[in-house]
Amino acid sequence: MNLHLSSMVLVACSLLVSAAFGQQTEKKEQAGQEAAKAVDNGTDPTKFSKLAEAKYEYLDLNDGFSSGALRLSYTQPLGEKQDYSLRFRAPITRVNTLGNDRHELGDVSIQLAHVFGLTKEHGFVAQGELTFDSAQRKELGTGKNVFKGTLIYAKFLKDGSIFAPAFVQSNSFSGDKNRPKVNTTTIDFYYVPKFSDPHNLMTLDPALNFDWEHDKRFVSLAVTMGRVIGKAFGGNSIVFVKPSAFAGADRPGDWGVELGYKLIGF
Repeated sequence: MNLHLSSMVLVACSLLVSAAFGQQTEKKEQAGQEAAKAVDNGTDPTKFSKLAEAKYEYLDLNDGFSSGALRLSYTQPLGEKQDYSLRFRAPITRVNTLGNDRHELGDVSIQLAHVFGLTKEHGFVAQGELTFDSAQRKELGTGKNVFKGTLIYAKFLKDGSIFAPAFVQSNSFSGDKNRPKVNTTTIDFYYVPKFSDPHNLMTLDPALNFDWEHDKRFVSLAVTMGRVIGKAFGGNSIVFVKPSAFAGADRPGDWGVELGYKLIGF
């Protein structure tokens, strides 16, 4: 009888230990999954985070010309819900069409963004951006003050990927009277595939581009590939490369490439 009771006690203890160990393992797995989900890689257009970015873009233009631009930007979320954000951007650029290959200040801009209608299935983002006629040389800017309005519809797909088409309209409203007006439309089909490792990131940006002032149109494709390389100043440190290509008789060039670094969520 005592031997039977002892056996029962040992079995009960074993079951308790196994259950406790299983709970700890499950908690660790859940913690790991939550930590993975918490990695902010900057690809969700409905999530506003503090962001500092430096990127350099080279474009192979028509007729053997080229351009290069170092774009420096800072984004600050606003509001208690952080459903607004303010972004400042300054380009240091060059275009060798007039024989001057020096980098100088281009047209600086300020953008206000607002996310609304956000659910687990979708969300909307409205952006208004003012670009100022601040270029130090004629070929480095449009010669106009320009307002760009953007509306994004972000759809969160069941597999964790994001499809976020956008409509972008840019129009000039003042500036040099001798320079042509700005009137362009871009329809962008932004897509973010889901990776098992959230430290890896990719975005696909096929777009239709229309220049109504010059009656030109072309298509473009840009692919961003990046990696969250670690923590810095309390945020995520990210490096990325973004090759692009253009097609159509009115295309401004054949290809481009962008290299960048950004610090997000610091």
